[in-house]
Amino acid sequence: MSGPVACLDIDYFYAQAEELRNPAIRDRPVLVCVYSGRTPDSGVVATSNYLARKYGVKSGMPIRRAKELLRSVDAIFLPVDMRYYSGLSKKVFEIAGGYADVLEVASIDEAFLSLVETSSGSYENAAQLMADLKREVRERIGLTCSIGVAKNKLIAKMAADDSKPDGLLVIKPGTEEEYLRPKPVKDIPYIGERMAKRLQEIGVRTVADLTSIPPDRLVEIFGFRVGRFIYLASRGEYFEQVTPRGEAKQLSRMTTLKRLSRDEAEIWEQLGRVIRELHRRIVELGYGFRGVSLIGITEGMKPVSRSAVLPHHTQELSDLENTSHRLLKTLLAGLEEDLRRVGVRVYGLSVERGQSRLTDF
Repeated sequence: MSGPVACLDIDYFYAQAEELRNPAIRDRPVLVCVYSGRTPDSGVVATSNYLARKYGVKSGMPIRRAKELLRSVDAIFLPVDMRYYSGLSKKVFEIAGGYADVLEVASIDEAFLSLVETSSGSYENAAQLMADLKREVRERIGLTCSIGVAKNKLIAKMAADDSKPDGLLVIKPGTEEEYLRPKPVKDIPYIGERMAKRLQEIGVRTVADLTSIPPDRLVEIFGFRVGRFIYLASRGEYFEQVTPRGEAKQLSRMTTLKRLSRDEAEIWEQLGRVIRELHRRIVELGYGFRGVSLIGITEGMKPVSRSAVLPHHTQELSDLENTSHRLLKTLLAGLEEDLRRVGVRVYGLSVERGQSRLTDF
């Protein structure tokens, strides 16, 4: 099924993570580098903040060249700290998973979210969900991210790029052609410099130019797989499913309450739909679960939760509902402020006998 699909991209991630760790460097050019160790300046720039980019610094640039560009500036050069960045990345995508039907982590700073069910297929709802997600990531973790929403992953990724930094861009159905046609062909993801140069040789500079090339000609130049991709991508018709990578360790669903509340009946009424959606996903994937967590985000964006471990793995909706209701009562009993968002997470997953997960086919 097509869209809404979102692409979440954490802004200038490594450098922003360093600014988060040390706010005193926010007003200076910050470069995070991969040092080779041969000399103090050997290696390349992994990423930089936007202040450094104003001086012409780019990812992949030799450190020595970056220092030349910044020789008159009080810049900060730091080594990569993957353990720290991975921890932040995991926290961001744990939050994002609560907004999505399916979450696909594409890299340490990028993920795709299927929003078909959580948005009820509405692009207006999807836009509001992603605005809430951006706010929650910023207030709970301290990082900004850019998000694109569209009918497929490719256009969503382009929209996320166009919304940087800290933006949200929604490409509504029916507007894809207007959005794509003026763009240089190199703006299509996965079309590299060599491919763009080859297209220029046949008179193709924009996506509009590309749509005038017959598919047979593209296949003749690039081969069937790449030619087909270019043809479909230029028309906004290249579709890929949002697919989790590897085995899921947990599944979750969250919702934003209609109003701030600590009223059990009011919250439970809205939580019921979330639980049914989560249960449908559990059965669809063929999982059993043993752990259940009730998760809340308070008015002040503080995360609160209560968890329980069941005596055995189960797929039963009644087990999920009864445990969640009990946990909600416990959580609300000690709550000091109203809830803004609420959801349920299952963990301790196992593949149930006699079940086949859709990803097996």
